[in-house]
Amino acid sequence: MTIPTTTDELPVHRDGQPLRHPFAILKDRNFATFWFAALVSNTGGWISNLTVPFVLFQITGSALWVGYFSVAAFVPALLLGPIGGLVADRFDRRRVLLVTQSAAAGSALALWALWQSGVRNPAVILIPVVFAGIWQGINLPSWQSFVHDLVSRKNLRSAIALNSVQFNGARAIGPLVGGILLVTAGPGWSFLINFASFGFVVVALVLVRAHVPQKSHVSMRNPARQFLSAVHYIPSQPGLVIAIIGAVIVGILAQPIFSLTVVLANSVYNVDEFRFGLLNVALGVGAILGVPLLSGAGGRFPLSRAVSTGMVGCGLGLTSLSLIQDFLWALPVLVVTGASLILGMAGTNTAIQLIVRDTMRGRVLSIRQIAFMGSVPTGALLGGLVSDWVGVQPFLLSCGIAMFVAVGFLSALPGRLLQRLNDPYDSSVGLAPVRR
Repeated sequence: MTIPTTTDELPVHRDGQPLRHPFAILKDRNFATFWFAALVSNTGGWISNLTVPFVLFQITGSALWVGYFSVAAFVPALLLGPIGGLVADRFDRRRVLLVTQSAAAGSALALWALWQSGVRNPAVILIPVVFAGIWQGINLPSWQSFVHDLVSRKNLRSAIALNSVQFNGARAIGPLVGGILLVTAGPGWSFLINFASFGFVVVALVLVRAHVPQKSHVSMRNPARQFLSAVHYIPSQPGLVIAIIGAVIVGILAQPIFSLTVVLANSVYNVDEFRFGLLNVALGVGAILGVPLLSGAGGRFPLSRAVSTGMVGCGLGLTSLSLIQDFLWALPVLVVTGASLILGMAGTNTAIQLIVRDTMRGRVLSIRQIAFMGSVPTGALLGGLVSDWVGVQPFLLSCGIAMFVAVGFLSALPGRLLQRLNDPYDSSVGLAPVRR
């Protein structure tokens, strides 16, 4: 591994040296265009992500069906991850995103059409969700790699942090709008607005151009070998290994809170649709508040500390939610949980983006995607089963305790392995065999 020597090629400080302000990168017209369009599109997606679990729970009265929603959304993306990674490294990412975003819009339109036609079978409602997950699986490695293509390397950490801002800003705005729509207009309008929101990102993709022209790094003639080369590469970079392990822990133990808010709203707090939306808004607001730490405010918050702090915060938040019986007390706790989630979840992704070699970017991100998207439905199904069996709060308590155990284990690993999240950019050339 070598450390780049030119100013423009240096990663943004191996300990987290930031831009002068984490939002300064929005002065870049290319990035800002893509960022605002993604904010609108993801807001539509979170309106739908709030509405589908809500209608499934209303139809079935079962937390397990809420878990099935996560399975339908994430498992196809998990299975398509290897293909998505190869596509991201082989084809023009902007064009890939144009195709996948257009196809995902078609899935959103199908969901709206099903609902408007009177379909109330939960299994049928999940069919468009499955297709959306398929397109997401192909889309995600190109999406995350395209953020890297839009900016110079010295601005990469701020770009990744701002990408997390728009995603979590959408997570705050979408549920609020979705809750209002459920009260005033019904699920049909939520699904229709999600479909319309895809238009913004499609237009943005037509307008923007990459900062540096993308080079093709793989051939599609032997996809299995190309993918396995990335699998063999990861152990040569301990920071990548720790980042993927951290993402899996967060996916299993903390991520289920997003689907279980509907169970808390109905089974514990007994609140209406609007206040159910506010629970998700609190998570999104917390995620936004965590961004200055993620972007390395003041250069004193390296990624290893961001991720470990996030995991501890998730443990505290989940444990507290297991004890709270009042809706108003739950809101500030969810804000803290949301801030902690962004540190843990986006922190591991940022570490991967900063460490990984350019020739491996799409495939390594797809492996992270496979690991994370396999962990999310696992946690969601466990959450649904345990919540139906003994209640949602005992499940949250067990997750909180397990999170404390996990962060203690990672911190105690020999060789200060958690610190490898701060490793510099791997600029080595070629694909030399990994020495074992």
